[in-house]
Amino acid sequence: MRPLTPRRSGRWPSVVIVGSGIGGLCAAIQLKRLGVTELTILERAGEVGGTWHANRYPGVAVDTSILNYSLSFDPDPGWSRLYAGGPELQAYLVGLSHRYSLREHIKFGVTVEQLAYDEAAGEWAVDTVGGESFRAQIVVSATGVLSNPAIPDITGLDSFEGRILHSAEWDSGFEAGGRRIAQIGSGATAAQLVPELAEDAEMVHVFQRSAPWVLPRDDRPIGKVEAAAHRRLPWLLKVRRWRRFWLNDRIALGFERQDRTIERQEAIAKAFIERSIADPELRRLVLPDYSIGCKRRVMSDDWYPALQRPNVELVPHELREVRPRSVVGGDGTEREVDTIVFSTGFRVRDLVPMKVFGVAGEELHDAWADGAASYLGLSVHGFPNLFFVMGPNTGIGSGSATFMIEAQVRYITSAVDQMRRHRLHSVDVRREVQAAAYDEVQSRLAGSVYGSGCVGWYQSPNGKIDTLWPGLNAEYWWRTRRFKRSLYHCRPVRSEQAA
Repeated sequence: MRPLTPRRSGRWPSVVIVGSGIGGLCAAIQLKRLGVTELTILERAGEVGGTWHANRYPGVAVDTSILNYSLSFDPDPGWSRLYAGGPELQAYLVGLSHRYSLREHIKFGVTVEQLAYDEAAGEWAVDTVGGESFRAQIVVSATGVLSNPAIPDITGLDSFEGRILHSAEWDSGFEAGGRRIAQIGSGATAAQLVPELAEDAEMVHVFQRSAPWVLPRDDRPIGKVEAAAHRRLPWLLKVRRWRRFWLNDRIALGFERQDRTIERQEAIAKAFIERSIADPELRRLVLPDYSIGCKRRVMSDDWYPALQRPNVELVPHELREVRPRSVVGGDGTEREVDTIVFSTGFRVRDLVPMKVFGVAGEELHDAWADGAASYLGLSVHGFPNLFFVMGPNTGIGSGSATFMIEAQVRYITSAVDQMRRHRLHSVDVRREVQAAAYDEVQSRLAGSVYGSGCVGWYQSPNGKIDTLWPGLNAEYWWRTRRFKRSLYHCRPVRSEQAA
């Protein structure tokens, strides 16, 4: 490892946050409120925003109501639509960084390469690609999972002579006009992107490996009167947020129990197909063959109309081969194209994008070889003083990720507060506590709709599901309401470290 620069002097403890998406910003805000002054945020990009900075493709938008997606302590009553677009989300996050004076703590263009725990000092060594290094007693990993694009390994892809784009690495100068496009993927991103591409493209061939369940988004503008009511009557905005929250949580409970909620959700989705598509064959092609919820649901008012445009073809097969000027699907048909657009998601199983060495040099990814075991996605045994925002098993099948983020940040700030109050050198979740929590989560997921047999990014190749929380979001909030020292091995701090 490279030599480390001495850590900055300041009030104990020092904290490094990796990532400045909504999770990293939320953690920074609440840690500053707690009184943590020795705070550094490391961001690989040139601006805050995380997924909303990385994803700039046409049509990008939030897929849950913005009333629930924004932070509860900064809901911003001035949203233009119920499902705000990416640029508006990005502006909101940039605004957060200014309103809460976070920019003085952020180092942009810094990619963390490695974390290594110094047990004797009770500090993490944070090593970056550029050679700069940091030390901190506590590290919060808020790298997220929706910013590292995944491109499938397809025969002949390197031979293609046309344009290749990924939705997460969009070229803002790209013009679809007159192009023949192979759109790979038919999930949530494709449902936003394809309607935009089809406006100008000569032809869009949508390769669908598996049909998604699609529900109406019912998006609409938020008018001046409604926005004014939100500003003048904050309680009204809170009521609307909580109403939507409990509606979503009832669905989450139904997905775990596989109760009649699934039937009702499927009935809504099937009725949406019936009233949106007249062609019986297209209706058949867009009807999924798995239970709703097993894969990520798509919320869209534009997807079905786009598929019925004369310049859009739905190909109900995966892409099998790429040739210099064409593509071949699983049906064996060759289609001439000059552009390939991948909307194939992200490397969500790369839950932590850097090497992480804990006690006795154990590497985190080795520890997770048979499954990303953790305590509620927050802590991992053998990696003291390391906390995660949106870690393993904290994604959700229904609701807003922001709610989960705020629950996790509250737990982390509670841990930091107790470390200061009780002068703790380190906290390391007990092995048996982690094992019991992980086994419970896996057992519940196996019996839920998420474990009902489909194959998607929720599920790992070994059959485990390390992405999702199995039950109520409210349950997760309750279980993370405060840090419990009894669940951790706690070592007292030396007097010179707390100076």
